[in-house]
Amino acid sequence: MSRFEIKTLSVLTALSLAVLLAIGRFAPQLTPDTPGYLSIVGFPAMLGEPRTPLYGWLVAALDLARGRYIAVPAFQIATYIGAVWLLVAQLRRYGLSAAASLSVGAALLFANALLMDAGWVHPELLSIACALTAFAGTLRLTEDKPPRWPWLAVLAGAACAYVLRPSFLPLIAVLPAFYLVLRLIRGEAPRAARTAAIALVAATPFLGIATLRAAVVGDPNIVSFGGFAMSGMAALMLSDDVVARLPEDVKPFAARVFAARTAGEESGRFIGIPRNASNVRSFHSAALAYFDVLVRTYDNMVFEIISSMREPNESWVDFDRRLMRFSLAVVRAAPDRYAAWVVGGATRTVGRAFATNLPAALAIVSIAMGWPWRLLRRRQIGVVPVARMDVPVMAVLAALWFGGAGLLTMLVIAPTTRYIETATVLVAPLFVYWAALLMLGPPTAPVVTAARP
Repeated sequence: MSRFEIKTLSVLTALSLAVLLAIGRFAPQLTPDTPGYLSIVGFPAMLGEPRTPLYGWLVAALDLARGRYIAVPAFQIATYIGAVWLLVAQLRRYGLSAAASLSVGAALLFANALLMDAGWVHPELLSIACALTAFAGTLRLTEDKPPRWPWLAVLAGAACAYVLRPSFLPLIAVLPAFYLVLRLIRGEAPRAARTAAIALVAATPFLGIATLRAAVVGDPNIVSFGGFAMSGMAALMLSDDVVARLPEDVKPFAARVFAARTAGEESGRFIGIPRNASNVRSFHSAALAYFDVLVRTYDNMVFEIISSMREPNESWVDFDRRLMRFSLAVVRAAPDRYAAWVVGGATRTVGRAFATNLPAALAIVSIAMGWPWRLLRRRQIGVVPVARMDVPVMAVLAALWFGGAGLLTMLVIAPTTRYIETATVLVAPLFVYWAALLMLGPPTAPVVTAARP
C-alpha cells in the first residue's frame, strides 16, 4: 500500500476506535451465552461439552482468573482490526485499486458486527477476525510463488474460526473456491494441486478434532450442538399432521414438544402463529411474511421447551444426537414447511443486510444523493470502476463470505441479528465503492495498481 493509503486506513481506524470508545465497547459485556463458552473442564470430558473449549481457554489466559474480563474486548478489537488491515493489504497486492481496497477496509471498520459485538465476552467478533485472516491468506496464495505465512493464515484462521463458531465450517469448501475464482478473474489457470492443498489445510483441524471426538465420545463432529440448535426450528414446524407423519420412535417426543409449545402459546408465554388474511393460523404465511415472529419465539423453543426434555442421566452428546434425529425427521415429514422457513430466513437476511447494516445503509443513502448530483452537475449517471477486477473480486468476496459464514445458520436455525451481521459484513464494500465513485467522479490520472509479483 502507498503512504496515502496507509494514512487513509489509519484515519479510518482511529475514527472506528473513537466510536467504539464513545459507545463503551471497550467495557466487557456478558451475554446469555457467555457462561457456556467459559466453562472449562478437563480431558476427555471437554469433548462432550456443548461448546468447544478454545474461547474459554483464551479468556482465562487474558483474564488471569480474576473474573473481570477487562482485557477481552481490547484483545478482540485489536485482533479484528489487524485482520482488516491484513485483508486490505492483500486485496491491494492482488490487484484491486486503492478505492476498492479502502472501501473494504472502511466497511469492515464500521461494520455492525464490530460496533455492536466488540465488547461481548463471546467468540463472535474473534471468529470473524480469524475468518478474515484465512481469506487474506488465500488471496496471497494466488501468487505463483507465495511465501509460507499464507498457509499458516489459512490453517490457523479457518481452524480458529470454525472452532470458535462451528457455523464457519463451510470455509473448508469456500476457501479453495475463493482461490479458484481469484485465479480465473486475473486470467490465470488455477492449479489443481494448490486448490486441493488449500482444502486440505483448511480441513485438517476439523478432521483431527472430529476423529478424536468419534473415538472418545462417538460423535464425529466439531462439537455436539447441531441437533440442539436445529431443534428450535423443528419445534416451530410441528403441527398435529406433522407429528402424525413422523417415525414411531420420534413421535412421542415430538408430541411432548408440540403440547408444550401449544400450552405456552395459549397461556401467552410464547408468541403463537398469527392468523393470515383467511383467518387461519398458517405456518407458511408466518414464515414467508412474518418471519420475525418465528425468530422471537425460537429461543423459547430451545431454552424453555427443548432444554427441559433432557433425561436425568442422558449425556449431552446423546441428547444432541436424539435432537438431531428429531429435527431431521421433522424436516423430512414437512419439506414444504422447511422450504418456507428457508425462504423466510433468506428474505430476512437480505433485508437486514441492507436496511440495518450501517455502512451499507449510509452508502445507499449516499448513492441516492450522488446520482441526482452527478446528473445535474456532470450530465453523467453511470460510473466506471477504477480497475477491471474491483467489482468482480468484491462481489465474489461478499458471496463466498456469506457462504462460509451464513449459509449454515440460514438453513438450520433462525437467522437472528447477530448471525446476519456476521454473514453480511462484506456486502457493504460494494456500495461504499459505488458511492465513492459517484461522489469523486472519474480519476483525473491513470490509476497505478499494485505490481503483480
